[in-house]
Amino acid sequence: MAYVESAVVAYLRFLYYPDGFLVEGVHAVSDISGAVLNIEIGREVATIAMLAAVSLLTARGGWWSRLAFFIWAFGVWDIFYYIWLYVFLGWPPDLLTLDVLFLVPRPWVAPVLLPVTVSGIMMACAAAILKRTG
Repeated sequence: MAYVESAVVAYLRFLYYPDGFLVEGVHAVSDISGAVLNIEIGREVATIAMLAAVSLLTARGGWWSRLAFFIWAFGVWDIFYYIWLYVFLGWPPDLLTLDVLFLVPRPWVAPVLLPVTVSGIMMACAAAILKRTG
């Protein structure tokens, strides 16, 4: 899924930002039309729903196990999203590069280091939960 997500973002960047994509704040997405932006928001919600569905269908055990599978899947997806963006676009050039992290409920902007770090922490928490509940 990270491959698919990053491919979509690569296409959007080729179409809307052919000279390169530089995030300087939440207005970075202002060049994207409202209809396309709404589709992007829907894609983000669908990704979260897909990750939740995978965790509900694959986790055995109770609520904690399902939560652990969800946060593990989210962490892996998010890290590989950035890996694939780097493979496709050579972006981000470094972990301090600003990015639009999410559009829901409004654009979130932060250095790439933040979601990668949070994803690593989420994966560690998931492992701890599964060890404790396993």
